[in-house]
Amino acid sequence: MAINIDYKKGQTEADHVIAFALFKKGLYAQSLELLGKILPEYQQYNDIEKIVRVYLDMVEVENKGISNMTKIKSLLQKAIQTGKKLQKDSIMSDVYAAYYNRNSSLSKDSDSYYLGKSREIASRYNDERMLVFIRLGQARVLDLSGQLQRGLPLARQLLSDAQRIGNTNLQTNAFFLMTSICENNPKMALKHLYQAYAVAQKSGDKSLEIYILNNALEVANKLNDKDEIIKIYLKLEKAITADWENSKKFFGDYVRYNDIQNDNKLLSEKSAQRTLWLLVISISSALIVLTTYLFMLRLSRKAKARIESLNTVTNLQIIAMEEAKHQAVREEQQRLGQDLHDGLSSSIAAIKHQLEALFMDTNDVALKNKLSGLQADTENAYAAARNKSHEWFSAADNQQEQSFEKQIKLLTDSSLPDSRYDKDIHIDNSSLIGVDMDTRIALLRIIQEAITNIIKHARAKNVGILIYEEEDSLILTINDDGIGLDEKRSGNGKSTMGLQSIRRRVQSLNGQTKIHSDSKGTEITVSIPLALSLS
Repeated sequence: MAINIDYKKGQTEADHVIAFALFKKGLYAQSLELLGKILPEYQQYNDIEKIVRVYLDMVEVENKGISNMTKIKSLLQKAIQTGKKLQKDSIMSDVYAAYYNRNSSLSKDSDSYYLGKSREIASRYNDERMLVFIRLGQARVLDLSGQLQRGLPLARQLLSDAQRIGNTNLQTNAFFLMTSICENNPKMALKHLYQAYAVAQKSGDKSLEIYILNNALEVANKLNDKDEIIKIYLKLEKAITADWENSKKFFGDYVRYNDIQNDNKLLSEKSAQRTLWLLVISISSALIVLTTYLFMLRLSRKAKARIESLNTVTNLQIIAMEEAKHQAVREEQQRLGQDLHDGLSSSIAAIKHQLEALFMDTNDVALKNKLSGLQADTENAYAAARNKSHEWFSAADNQQEQSFEKQIKLLTDSSLPDSRYDKDIHIDNSSLIGVDMDTRIALLRIIQEAITNIIKHARAKNVGILIYEEEDSLILTINDDGIGLDEKRSGNGKSTMGLQSIRRRVQSLNGQTKIHSDSKGTEITVSIPLALSLS
């Protein structure tokens, strides 16, 4: 049943019962082999009481079979050490009693100690079986020492106690003790053996019946009572036949049990093999799916990187084209302003000078009045032309500066979204006046490299960009509140590729780069001489 419901501990307990049955059938080697198999299984379940019970069973088998006293003593010592872990130690009464009974080399003090330990535990658990068993042992000692007057009444009392609690083994032991005490009275000894035989018959233990009848046959031979000998032989033949029938049934069941175990083992092996193949197939499928996913992810990342690169190049090209357009507009405005200043303003100034000369040369009052009016109109036209030419000059520079700030915002808005970053961008109104387009493009690329580093490494929330003029130098400052740069990477010429690119661009403009970084953030300061950047 345990096999059918795949109850492993139940199978172990079934094997334990079978091992005891093998012992009763006299198959001591097979019993020991099976006990040796189930011991580690009980140890795996940490069933301390069952482990101790296996040691006791091994002792009984060894005592009936090989009788290796060294091994018996070792097994009992293991049982004692293992039993110390028990909370409910009732079984230890059996262990100490067995150590006392199976170790004839113990001193009287040791006898008293182990017998006392057994009695103390049995009394604590009110174990009448063990208390009677201990007293049987004491009565047996009295018998062996020849104290028959004390031994026989004690044996009769123990028989009465064994009958009261209904324990077959104790009853038969009591009858055997009385048989031993009546050794010099064979008829009485045979009577006690017949009484033990009747108890064994009621229990249905054929092996015990056979054991008792063999002892009775020895006593009948001493009596030389042929009727009793024939009577015992008939009973013995009947018991042996019944035991043989039981043995055949037992071995048939045992063979079927082993067949079921073997079938289940083969089934388990096949199931394990199928499970292994399913596992291999599942792992292979998972690896294929994972490989495909990683491959697609790699392609996706490459495509994304290409798109980002394309967008960056496109943005820079747009910025460069915008800068070129605004540069052209600025130059055209400045050319028109210059033409207005040099052409129209000069002509008006010459007309104004001639009117002043005519005004001084004539004495005609009416003419002077007309000339005075023309002088006032000419003065207004001159002033208007002069102001307009200056306005176009300054407007061209202002538009170029405003255009550059828009390009920076275009660059930062596409890479630093407002949902993720707080940006502070400020460009001084006059700092970029006269700065050539190559320098402006270089500044844009420096800003782009710095922003790339911020996105990849900084984990920043706030980003600031500042451009201003200081002591004939154009100053660009880019800062963030990120985690800072690794000093081993950023110092001593071992900076990242982005920082190296920034330094190279600044060096190409004859400028200087300073980088300050700590756990509170990073600040990159670029200084470019204005004298070399003016158009």
